[in-house]
Amino acid sequence: MSKIFDAMKRAEDERRKRAARAPESSQPVETIEERPVIPPRVDRVGQLPGEFFRQLGMLRNAVDVALEGKTKRTILFASSMSGEGTTTIATNFAKVLALQGHERVLVCEMNARRPRFPDVFSINGTEGVTEYFADESDLPSYVHTTDSDDLGVLHVGKQDATIIQLHLNQVFPRLIEETMRHYDTMIIDAPPILNSPETAPMTAFVDAVVVVVQAGKTKREVVGRSMESIEKFDGNVLGVVLNRKKYYIPDFLYKRI
Repeated sequence: MSKIFDAMKRAEDERRKRAARAPESSQPVETIEERPVIPPRVDRVGQLPGEFFRQLGMLRNAVDVALEGKTKRTILFASSMSGEGTTTIATNFAKVLALQGHERVLVCEMNARRPRFPDVFSINGTEGVTEYFADESDLPSYVHTTDSDDLGVLHVGKQDATIIQLHLNQVFPRLIEETMRHYDTMIIDAPPILNSPETAPMTAFVDAVVVVVQAGKTKREVVGRSMESIEKFDGNVLGVVLNRKKYYIPDFLYKRI
């Protein structure tokens, strides 16, 4: 026991020394499922930190296995409540798919209450999903390009969730159908399930749903209510991404436990 304690103490001393040498502007640590990673703010598709890239690669493997045989697929990311990291996971997962170079990807923002794509992708202009829902224009006229030819971005446009709610059953299937004519994979960044009446019905039209849960914040009962809402619309939940999990002993020791 004393040897383990001494090893942990030395590891903690080393961690503090590294922290003291680190620049003051270093970013806070977040996680996906297992390991702490740095949440990237990425304007260029290829600038994903290595550990974050590894985590998203593991998520991609899980999705590929679950949707084996589907050459065209639509995947919706959503959390129970706001602020759980859905946009970070969804947008960077789309970037990872595009980086592989085997498929064309459209990442679509459906959160008209708290849009983030203009900041995440440095997008100028206001037209997007809500304008698409309101008129008969073709999808390509609303899609923004990135530095990757394989990744397109469709932001939500006007901040009016009522337009999406009113026309969801008629227009959302058309949006998916048109997307599948131009892309192989559609990644949907949806608004929080329990705060947005349009999210649960969306799950009926997509191939798979990934639920993002913030560790240490979201209660089990809250996640359960979200799952029940999805089940009412026969949504296909692939699984849960546990985000921002904290570790209280040095990371390398977890590999030996």
